[in-house]
Amino acid sequence: MSVTDPNTAPQTLRDHPGMKDFFSTYEQRVETLNAGLMVTVGRLPSLDALVRRMTPEALAENNRLSMDNMRKAIVHGDWAPLLERQRSDGATYAAMGIPFREWFDLVAAFQSSLIPFLVADYGGKDAVRLGHALTAMNAYVNAAMNNIAEEYLKTKERIIAQQQHAIHELSTPVLKLRDRLLLVPLVGILDTQRARQMTEQLLSAIRDNRAKVVVIDITGVPAVDSKVANHLFQTAAAARLMGAQAVITGLSADVAQALVALGIDVGRLTTIGDLQGGLEEAQRMLGYRVVAVEA
Repeated sequence: MSVTDPNTAPQTLRDHPGMKDFFSTYEQRVETLNAGLMVTVGRLPSLDALVRRMTPEALAENNRLSMDNMRKAIVHGDWAPLLERQRSDGATYAAMGIPFREWFDLVAAFQSSLIPFLVADYGGKDAVRLGHALTAMNAYVNAAMNNIAEEYLKTKERIIAQQQHAIHELSTPVLKLRDRLLLVPLVGILDTQRARQMTEQLLSAIRDNRAKVVVIDITGVPAVDSKVANHLFQTAAAARLMGAQAVITGLSADVAQALVALGIDVGRLTTIGDLQGGLEEAQRMLGYRVVAVEA
């Protein structure tokens, strides 16, 4: 639902002529309805696992709070606690990985179970009143589902963004090998977004570690075209501006051709064929002597 104040129910709920009748029937039959819903929960794996983790006391308290919030909203006009609880539930379901489809199935079971009781209470008295009670139930459920779904999606988006950030950081690590020496082992496709992120992480690591030499190993990059080659050159140039020399290792013949095709002054790049050779060169640049040890 779309409202300016997230704690204010839409007018279609607050002023609905059948809302109190709907709630009255639900409140009187709540124990019977809850017992039936528990059967439905047993067929929904994720919700069933959630309920099984709750003690009977915790489950009873949860049901009591839900009823209190509905009463405050529908009878007394205080919708804030109910709407806040729905948003909290939506965030919780998303964080726990509960499929939204299961919640939808549970709500559908609730509606199917409540309709016969509404008909029993109002069907023989006033068809108009019954109609209002039924449409009130639908309006309430739709608004609740929209409120829960909105927070569910927001939380899912945050979780996905955090996971993507973590994956990117893991896929492009900046490792400190020794004082003033960093290693960036690249594995996988190096697209524009990842190259930009790599450059940002590398420059930050250079500053934090006061690095003087950075080894960028591209042995694990499956394909290097002119765009990727340009990214590497720009990263090396940025590192140089931060006071660190870049050594690029793992270059293939294709990479060399891409660099030439770009017209890049390869004399400004320090390139080594393999990682071991690059690390040896990096240590020499730092003033260390590389001594071969006989087996």
